[in-house]
Amino acid sequence: MKIDRRNALSLLALTGAAPLAIGEAKAAYTGHVIFEHGVASGDPLQDRVVLWTRVTPVEAGTLAIPVEWEVAQDSAFRTIVAHGRTATNVDRDFTVKADAGGLKSAQEYFYRFRVGKTLSPVGRTRTLPSGPVKDIVLAFVTCALYPGGFFNAYDDIAKLERLDAVVELGDYYYEYGAKPEDYGMSIGQKIGRVPDPPHDIVTLADYRTRHALYKRDADLQAAHARAPWICVWDDHETANDSWAGGAENNNEKTEGPWIEREQAALKAYYEWMPIREPEPGRAFEAINRSFQFGDLASLIMVESRLVARSHQIEYDKPGDIPLTVYDSNDPDTRKVVGDPAVIAKVWDAVKAGQQPPAPYVLGPDVPKLDAILNDPERLMLGPRQEEWLRLEIAKSVSLKSTWQILGNQVVMARTVAPSLYRALGKEKVQAIIANLPAGPFRERVIAGIELFSYPIAFDPDGWDGYTAARERVYDAFKASNGNVVVMSGDSHAFWVNDLHDASGQRVAAEFGVSSVTSPSVGDFMPNLDLGKVFMDQNKEVVFCDQNRKGYTMVTITPENVKGELIAVDHLKKPYERGVLATYRVTPADGPGVGEITKV
Repeated sequence: MKIDRRNALSLLALTGAAPLAIGEAKAAYTGHVIFEHGVASGDPLQDRVVLWTRVTPVEAGTLAIPVEWEVAQDSAFRTIVAHGRTATNVDRDFTVKADAGGLKSAQEYFYRFRVGKTLSPVGRTRTLPSGPVKDIVLAFVTCALYPGGFFNAYDDIAKLERLDAVVELGDYYYEYGAKPEDYGMSIGQKIGRVPDPPHDIVTLADYRTRHALYKRDADLQAAHARAPWICVWDDHETANDSWAGGAENNNEKTEGPWIEREQAALKAYYEWMPIREPEPGRAFEAINRSFQFGDLASLIMVESRLVARSHQIEYDKPGDIPLTVYDSNDPDTRKVVGDPAVIAKVWDAVKAGQQPPAPYVLGPDVPKLDAILNDPERLMLGPRQEEWLRLEIAKSVSLKSTWQILGNQVVMARTVAPSLYRALGKEKVQAIIANLPAGPFRERVIAGIELFSYPIAFDPDGWDGYTAARERVYDAFKASNGNVVVMSGDSHAFWVNDLHDASGQRVAAEFGVSSVTSPSVGDFMPNLDLGKVFMDQNKEVVFCDQNRKGYTMVTITPENVKGELIAVDHLKKPYERGVLATYRVTPADGPGVGEITKV
């Protein structure tokens, strides 16, 4: 491996996250401790699982803390099947990980930690199955904004009678602060959920503190203690709209070099999450990995932010998209202007800080924008991970696995921006704008309504911003003759999508998972069924709900993959929950999957 600056920092961060061996603890802490952040397990295999906790010393100091762990067949720990000792210290923020091996496949176990006479809470975990498998039940979650509401979805997951694993698709936490105008604080201030620290997190200490805040949440603790988690990050675990070379929410003049912030975030992530750390020589950012559920399914988790992603187009960033002049008496009759004199007049007004003279407007140059988004050089996964994904899918098919489940961060379906003018007409749209509540997002919503009246991609931060890369992934799907179901996070909405390649061939199905608490576009127009607008204007969108929060429960059998969209109220306790919709996907004989049907 070439040791460049990025790799050197990655190796340094990884070294700091490594468990502390007992032999290294020359002097041990003997004071009182508490387990205030609960317990967790993750990355299950057929014979082992990662166990996690955090030990909080009551007395200040830097001495190492010896920790024992136990795995038992019963919650009373009468039959202990695995145990061990490790240690932790201030260098890894007193977090503890143990890779508990020697376990049997497809078995439920109970685990706990001990420091002296102090016991941690008890957690439940489960190993992966091997051989023939009748069914699997997975809960998919994403996007938990602490001030955005209560983590009731996690509480609901903790109460599920049957659960093999929780799959977390990213945005486990958010990096924003607690100013009144910060993301989610219009709700957070009212319900007493204020981020700690109260500023955008930048340093290693900041990221650790934010992890600690989340892990103190009782609902999240309960979900972690219920079943093993399989996690991958999206952007907010580092900073909003991160890519291989930076992030939208990172100002190097005031927040320092991106590489240092990224590595601080990842070091804290590996410390605080129940996840295996990269093998020696593997990049710190390469979190992609796969899990085999017997002969039934492979769960393949990709990394789409930090390893290779090209800089994404941002519609609200000046200069990011090409513009042209339109004659626009009405959005339905808008036409591109070709007269050089008119074009010059419009641009002169804009440069002077004035509105374009009526009836002219500036809007996206759609052909030029499409050319940018369709550029084959735009990367999402990168060549190495694309090849890895192709091989993982092929390996799954060669193992006679019925299903290939792709754990993916952002929506993959083709989605044209929802035109409210086309859906409702000009008068109704103007009435919606007039009724928008005052606040920091009002002008952004108005600008979005106008922008989305053009035939452009809805979300260039998703796969629609990397269309050639998406086609390469679709080629991998087709080459395998597998049955691929894509699970996607990030959008804060529920989706069921019928995925087709550029030629129109069905290649996969997609379930988009709504957020635990994070707001959606639909939240700013609660009286409008925006999901229906997406469905009416996008042939790949079978179902969409842009308002409800919750999670998606997926039951996998040889006959079908059933996705239940579980809506959970996030603004009050006690909360209401219900099944918003259920859809089923069947296998196909050749490439792609069968039709998606509502149950």
